[in-house]
Amino acid sequence: MMALIGVLLLAAITGAVIWKRNGDKLLFRERGWALVILTIGTLLIIARLFHLPIPNPTDAIKALTGPIYRPILAWIEEDTLKR
Repeated sequence: MMALIGVLLLAAITGAVIWKRNGDKLLFRERGWALVILTIGTLLIIARLFHLPIPNPTDAIKALTGPIYRPILAWIEEDTLKR
């Protein structure tokens, strides 16, 4: 539980520094993206703390591109067999 509090505290401090520094320089888009990346990273760390299964990035890409990949592969194989 202390690790969770520590992660959230460090993320909040980091977020506050990002918010202040990029706001002073009028870098609003960069501030937004930095906070999005910080949030994703914080959520991944919290998931690891709770021993949740986190998929391998290559497995996630394979799952996303699988429905597109299979018809294209079948089309290429079919074209190769005709020759």
